Amino acid sequence: MPDNNYLVKPLTLKAGVKQFSPASWKEGSHMSVSKVLGIGSAVIFISGCQNWQFRDIEKLPPTASIPQESEPGKVDVWYFDGIVGETIHTLTSADSYPNSPNEISELNQLQRLEDRANSYGTLIRGYIEPPVTGEYTFYVSGDDETALWLSGSQNTEAARQTATTGRATRIEDYDRYSSQTSPTHYLEAGQHYYFEVRHKEGRYNDHFSVAWEGPGISRQIISGDYLHSYAQQLPTASQEMTSEEAYEMGYRVGFFDAERGLTFVPTYPPLDEDNDGLYDNWEIFYGLSPAEPTDANSDDDSDLLSALDEFWNGTNPTKPDTDGDGIPDGYEFAYGLDPRNLSDASVDLDGDGYSVLEEYQAGTAPNDPRDTPIQAANYTAGFLGQYFSGTDFDELIYTRKDQSIQNHWGSGRPSPDMPSNRFSIRWQGWFVPPHDAGTRRYQLTTSTDDGVRLFVNGKLLIDKWKKQSATAYSAEIRVAANERAAITMEYYELLYDATATLTISDGQNGEQLNTAAVVQSLDLATTSSISSREDGITDIYKLRYGLPLLQPIANQVFNNEGVTVLEAYQSGRHPYTLALVSEPEVPATQPAPTEPDTAIVTLSWSAPGTRVDGSSLSLSEISHYTINYGQSPDNLYQEVRAESDHTEYTFEGLTEGRWYFTIRVVDTEGLTSQASDTVELLVQ
Repeated sequence: MPDNNYLVKPLTLKAGVKQFSPASWKEGSHMSVSKVLGIGSAVIFISGCQNWQFRDIEKLPPTASIPQESEPGKVDVWYFDGIVGETIHTLTSADSYPNSPNEISELNQLQRLEDRANSYGTLIRGYIEPPVTGEYTFYVSGDDETALWLSGSQNTEAARQTATTGRATRIEDYDRYSSQTSPTHYLEAGQHYYFEVRHKEGRYNDHFSVAWEGPGISRQIISGDYLHSYAQQLPTASQEMTSEEAYEMGYRVGFFDAERGLTFVPTYPPLDEDNDGLYDNWEIFYGLSPAEPTDANSDDDSDLLSALDEFWNGTNPTKPDTDGDGIPDGYEFAYGLDPRNLSDASVDLDGDGYSVLEEYQAGTAPNDPRDTPIQAANYTAGFLGQYFSGTDFDELIYTRKDQSIQNHWGSGRPSPDMPSNRFSIRWQGWFVPPHDAGTRRYQLTTSTDDGVRLFVNGKLLIDKWKKQSATAYSAEIRVAANERAAITMEYYELLYDATATLTISDGQNGEQLNTAAVVQSLDLATTSSISSREDGITDIYKLRYGLPLLQPIANQVFNNEGVTVLEAYQSGRHPYTLALVSEPEVPATQPAPTEPDTAIVTLSWSAPGTRVDGSSLSLSEISHYTINYGQSPDNLYQEVRAESDHTEYTFEGLTEGRWYFTIRVVDTEGLTSQASDTVELLVQ
């Protein structure tokens, strides 16, 4: 193997936060010296309160030979021995992975049941060729961790993990964990899809298997009938037509000639000078060349359908939207619609109340009822009040709309559902100042019997949380025109008389404002995904279930089971009772009415100058960088690409919690370095 095919040495990441509010480094020992991670002369300077360990991988064994041509009916299996541990992470982080296996053998199906050894890893790379076009689901089982990665094409870089056991299962037990079942994949007959099976064995029994089900296929192990081995020369689809396809081709070309007024040539097979699967008359009519076979793969209208796809689908290769329904042909084809039928744009495929056109325009999946368009927030006049029993928001009774806070209950109570004493209320809303220009002062005055706290934009301005007769307190705020201010008033009643009022006055002329005219709050019936704090929890969830909008409560627990608010939200449960509720499972991403600061995390590195054997590596030999990240060091499933001329990448909008990052460099030959050491960062 020539020197320029040696693996590239791993890089070292530098993580920083360009803007804090709120974010912080992981606490650790201070360090301001530099570390070098085997990348030739490149040195990465690391500063701040961040520390991690790194592995010395100056030398790697030679790369395994990859066959020149793909063969049908089998796949090659690479075994990596002497690797301790039960997780795939221990395999993928080993120096020998993925190019230096200890043993290579063959399988004629995606299953191995016999016990081979202890402390080893397995890698299978190859291609799956589905027999029929349609939707397929994959299943994995194994001992220990086993995972299937699948690409939407022959492209190896596009492979993503689609199913994993997470831990050991019994032989062909595909139902122990939900992660063992993949999402549905739409695959085309005769096409070849790159896949990988990754398996790790620790001790005792070991096995793995991959099954699938699809059109006309009940759940079964994927056999060699649908497999092709991984090779430098990719497999090609069969060019032979079935009798049905031949009949359809004859009908299609005859109809096309008649429709376009062309001279029909009754020969069989139809005229196809360059043997690219496209009828010559069709190519000429649409400006393609009947003597150029590569134009069958062209996509001149950028609708994600090739010319060959357009021919077989009867669509126009020069128009991205053949039926003019506002949806590109490729999108309709991908979701099983007819790109020649105008009416199917109004169909609701997943029953979530949104048409295919609305889902396309919003960028959501039309076949997933959980993925719905983000709705504009619907605000109505007044505050939303959360009513609790107990003097410290102990048990939520209900949430309701209150046009104003002007309450004199005396010895009574807010409603028959509330106790007469020992209750608490939290009112929340957005103050929209009535002035048109500049900045103006406003005075907020509370009067309560007993305790009161008043927050504006999360800042505590009045703090009189104590037993008292009706007492007035005031605070002043300055608000710019068209600027919203979040107002939260918290109140508790202990015994006897109960009073709670809030007035807002113009600081310039002393005029008392009509609260209903200057305060708005979310309509409880809205489906908006706004999250004011951008902590992954929607405002509407907080308002419905007794939570403050701007206080850091994602990791707080309000139940007896130790379930945090964020965990309750993500599992669709009430934060206090853990009863199932109808909230979305996907964290909110739409910006709030105000725009609190968020952390901007930047990773940086230096371009490598050498390979592991010490030979030089020029910048022109670097294809790109691959950054993997996630919220578990063992599951960095998210991935972004940085081009070869970049040495930093910025992430925005990461949710609260710990994040982990690694980076790999990929050269122009497709060889990939080992992943860098993991950088850990706390965003909160």
